[in-house]
Amino acid sequence: MGYEQDKLMTVKDLQEDAPNQSFADKLYEQITSVIGGNNAQQFFCMSLPGTLIDASQYTYDIENNEPKPAYVRANESKLVNKLFDACQMTASDNGRHLSTQFKTALDMLTPKLNSMLFEAKNKLREVLMTPYPYNFGDGKQDVLTLEQVFYRLYSEYVNTKQVWAEKQVAKKNELAKKYPENTAEAYKRRNNEFLDWYEITAEAEVLGVEEKLGKVLGVFSPGDMEIINGILDSGVGREIAEARSTIANVGKMNPDGGHVYPVQLYPENWFSLLNTSFTPVDLLESPAVLAQQLAILVAQRSNITSNINSFLAIIPEEDEVKALKAAYEASDAAFKTALATLQETYVNTTVDMLKTLVDVMASQGLDDVKKVLPSTVVRIFGVEADKVEALLGKLGDSLKNCFAAQQDLIEKAQKATNAAMRYFEENNKLQFKSMLMPLQQQLENTNQDIAALKEKIGLATLLQPTKESSENDVAPNHVPENFTQIILTSSLKEANQASSSYASASTSNYGVSFFFGGYSSSSSHKEAINKAFSSSSDMSIQIGMSVAKVQIGREWFNPGVFLLTEDMYNTSSKSIAPAKDYQGFSKERFDEMNQCVFPCFPTAFIIARDVTIKFTTASAMSDSFAQSVEEHSSRGGGFFVFGGSRSSSSSSSQSNSSVQSSANSVTVRFTNPQILGYYLEATATDKSVRINTTEASSNTEFISIFEFVTKFQEMLDDYNQKYNGHTLNL
Repeated sequence: MGYEQDKLMTVKDLQEDAPNQSFADKLYEQITSVIGGNNAQQFFCMSLPGTLIDASQYTYDIENNEPKPAYVRANESKLVNKLFDACQMTASDNGRHLSTQFKTALDMLTPKLNSMLFEAKNKLREVLMTPYPYNFGDGKQDVLTLEQVFYRLYSEYVNTKQVWAEKQVAKKNELAKKYPENTAEAYKRRNNEFLDWYEITAEAEVLGVEEKLGKVLGVFSPGDMEIINGILDSGVGREIAEARSTIANVGKMNPDGGHVYPVQLYPENWFSLLNTSFTPVDLLESPAVLAQQLAILVAQRSNITSNINSFLAIIPEEDEVKALKAAYEASDAAFKTALATLQETYVNTTVDMLKTLVDVMASQGLDDVKKVLPSTVVRIFGVEADKVEALLGKLGDSLKNCFAAQQDLIEKAQKATNAAMRYFEENNKLQFKSMLMPLQQQLENTNQDIAALKEKIGLATLLQPTKESSENDVAPNHVPENFTQIILTSSLKEANQASSSYASASTSNYGVSFFFGGYSSSSSHKEAINKAFSSSSDMSIQIGMSVAKVQIGREWFNPGVFLLTEDMYNTSSKSIAPAKDYQGFSKERFDEMNQCVFPCFPTAFIIARDVTIKFTTASAMSDSFAQSVEEHSSRGGGFFVFGGSRSSSSSSSQSNSSVQSSANSVTVRFTNPQILGYYLEATATDKSVRINTTEASSNTEFISIFEFVTKFQEMLDDYNQKYNGHTLNL
């Protein structure tokens, strides 16, 4: 941790030197300072918001050498074989795929053929194809080329060497069978007999090998032939051909019609690092937050119950259901009377508010309404904190009666609904049954959600912190290997300040949209945050997380081809990358890069885990601000660059984040890891020449493919004429 702390100190010093930085700029600088990298052609592109990672989509038993499953290969390919516009902050990738753009860029290039190198190669080919009469000892003098004679003699030399080597191996195997014991004495005997045999046999065998080598050297040196072959095999065209061939062969068909291009991520067990160090207590939301969620479910239950009541009205007064209907109606009347009494004591309440308070009391096992936490009452009724005691005093004993009436009503309503279902079925009224069944299921699901929330409220009441939260609350519980801790302190005012970095979607990256992580939210939530921007500049924001860099390897991808563009023609009107040699990254460079076909590509991505965001005020926090944060989080929304989920459920159990609120703070914890952005490498400068320009047509140092074919055909014609005339030209 010492090294990580040193990094953290350095970043804090940078923050002090740049007090006017925006929140986004601070976070960007924190990540790049901690992760680092010495490649001057790479830059970090931060995603707004980040991308959630589901570890199960990439997990396999790597510890026991399980082969990487097909679904993992496909998911990893989709994760990293994407492209981004050249910028430091972006809302998303640009929709293009690395493999497709790489192939497009390769197809734009055709190699220049160096005229001097071409002539030199032709001279070497003329030497190799020169007729060379040679007698191989069979009484005939064959007229072959110099190259053919050389390789025939060289093959005989290699075969003779191989025969001699096989004789030695055979002798060793023979002696091993003769003396099979694994002892020093047996080893000594095997070695002595082999040396005796070698002294007798070796000289003749070695002379035979040397004879074959002498015949080869009498024609041409093997070393010189290797040099000639190396020269003939040189040229930038080969690099392009190999790159095209590799990418054409490596892609595998996917059921969706696309191709999967394999990648290797480092460290190889990166997916095992995606766990969280949050404990269940860390993720337990505060009673006030849970009460807010409970209020939504209570309202849903009221609507469903109202619809069910309309069905009960059509059941005839038959003996089998009369008693149940009467019991339900009596309970309903008692409950409405109890609610009416409560509303008379405090006219600003609604029925759903009172129902929620009743459920909170039940979940916490309270027999006195005055024991309900003041923060919970504030959240349910939307009153000022100093008015809570007066409100609870007015409600008094009437709430107990209301609670008993509600519990009785729920029980009687369920019995009456079951009776209605039986009646519709027995009397063949299937249409009514089919309409009532979904409502009954909805009511059952809602009651289950309410029961689960009530359990959470009871647990949260027991385990809620006994002291006010502190800055250390945002620090991860544990920083695993390969990760580095980041602690960032900023303010709400800085969160509303436009970043100086260049973003591809800057119009949506600031203000309320940036606060909500790029996700949409209700107008009331936006109004609450805007009000906070304008009036709560003293609100501080602390963020804690662990970050790691995952490197991307692609064996089929060779961007080094683009280092050779100076020796290539470009068949397109577009450039692959900017032609100008830039130092560093600027808006001018980014703008030019984004006009090109293949300006940059991902080489790594940054993952963050155990992300905690804490909003703190010196005085009591605005209830509307806290409520906006809680509700946005419960629906899976994100904040700043940190993504949530897109769950449509109102229950926090379906979200990837949890919220805890106190009198002067709101803390959000993200349970899922996420990608904060990608490191992109700029493609090498495009020095290729447009093939249709004057410069290309007037260049005398290089020749075209047409000229290459023509000259090579002339050389072959000349060779055939010489060969057919048995002309020796050394």
